[in-house]
Amino acid sequence: MLEIAKDVLSIYAWLVIGALIVFIWHIAGFYEKASGQPVGQRFLILPSLLLASGVIWYIRWDCDFVGQPVGDVLLFAGGMLLFLFAARLEKMMTGE
Repeated sequence: MLEIAKDVLSIYAWLVIGALIVFIWHIAGFYEKASGQPVGQRFLILPSLLLASGVIWYIRWDCDFVGQPVGDVLLFAGGMLLFLFAARLEKMMTGE
């Protein structure tokens, strides 16, 4: 029973992260069209791929989402790049 709850919460968390990436993608596209400034929306592909690779790594090895160096590095790198893109977009939109 505990395994099912853990799996459901894990799936929910990754759906939320996926929704976040989609929202940031649409916000970046809207801002690029509205302002005429290039945002570099295509750079969101790299954090998305890194995060997806980290998730696939942990699913492939069937272990908890902690403690596997390769999976941890993929998730960390994807999260940091997503944070940096969002922070840059926020600065562009609010005027540095």
